[in-house]
Amino acid sequence: MSWLTKQLAQAIVSRTMQVIGYNVNVMDERGRIIGSGDLSRINQKHEGALIAIERKGRFEIDKESARNLQGVMPGTNLVIQFRGEVVGVIGITGDPAEVTKYGELVKMTAEMYLEQADLLEKARWDKRMKEDFLLSVIHAEPGDQAMLRLQAERIGLKPDKPRVACILELTDEQDADSVPTLRRVVELLEGRPTIDLIAIRNTRQIVLFKPHLHPRKPNMDICEGIRKIRKLLEEKQIAPLRIAVGKAYSGIDGLIASYRSAQDTMRAGQAILPEHTVYYSEDMPNETVLANVGRSWVTDEMEQMWQRFIQEDRSGELRQTLQVYYEESGEQQRIAQRLAIHRNTLRYRLQRIADVTGKDPKSFRDLYTLMSAWWIHAMLRSNES
Repeated sequence: MSWLTKQLAQAIVSRTMQVIGYNVNVMDERGRIIGSGDLSRINQKHEGALIAIERKGRFEIDKESARNLQGVMPGTNLVIQFRGEVVGVIGITGDPAEVTKYGELVKMTAEMYLEQADLLEKARWDKRMKEDFLLSVIHAEPGDQAMLRLQAERIGLKPDKPRVACILELTDEQDADSVPTLRRVVELLEGRPTIDLIAIRNTRQIVLFKPHLHPRKPNMDICEGIRKIRKLLEEKQIAPLRIAVGKAYSGIDGLIASYRSAQDTMRAGQAILPEHTVYYSEDMPNETVLANVGRSWVTDEMEQMWQRFIQEDRSGELRQTLQVYYEESGEQQRIAQRLAIHRNTLRYRLQRIADVTGKDPKSFRDLYTLMSAWWIHAMLRSNES
């Protein structure tokens, strides 16, 4: 592997020439010029560099020596070392008495560039390995656990630590520039101590794993960790994003289960509560269980009942009443206050729902049937769109 690329060599040349004011050449391990302030010399063989490589040190060239060597000018040449190996030569053109004093400085600069390039490449490789692991979790099949555990070990991830998966999804308004937006979100979030893994799943979604789920404070609809993510994205004018938060689990199977819980929560939340932007799987067990519902005799029957209800409830006030009744656990005083109606009006609406559907919302069993019919209708429409 050649550590010293043409791009890196030319970067070293440009940077050092700004400082010392002399022409600089960079040669590879075979003595070929791959970077120079004099572009006409690129790809030429430099005999002075070959001698420096043979000596594994410095070789200075005066005017007389330059006449006897091919492709050289007066100056000084020092080998560039990386990981204990000679990987190239740095050359400074000029009177050796003048330019030799810059030799060690330029050599050190070149070796620092190599170190930085190596660190960047390691960071890129680490990022790719983590992304590959996360995508493997997303697409895991039965029997993949051993392979996933091996991948986790390679990236230094301890899979038995509890983690929670989150899915960030673009809204419809952001579809036009979806991929650049997703990349920008990843750049903003990766490397944060509260995020273990992050990757773009497709042209609409980002998946990340957090070390744990922060508890939600009273009267707060989102936890502190999600609040910080939303605040950061809003500050960078990347908003709104839909966010689905899965269940926290540990182990390889737990990573898979946490992702799938977030995925199902996103499906259910988007279909059933489209006006919301953050969904927690722990808040939606009844809705999420229907995330992958398919058509059957029972779903057809439930949807037919709901379709009849929709036709009778053209204004939507009965559906609104049913939703608030469910959310407030049938507490009529709170329901009336939220809807800003008299309790007699509430009783009338509840009776109207019972007359149209044949299901009395004041009965827990019938209330669950009504809500299930609503959720099934929404999920089927969403899954088929």
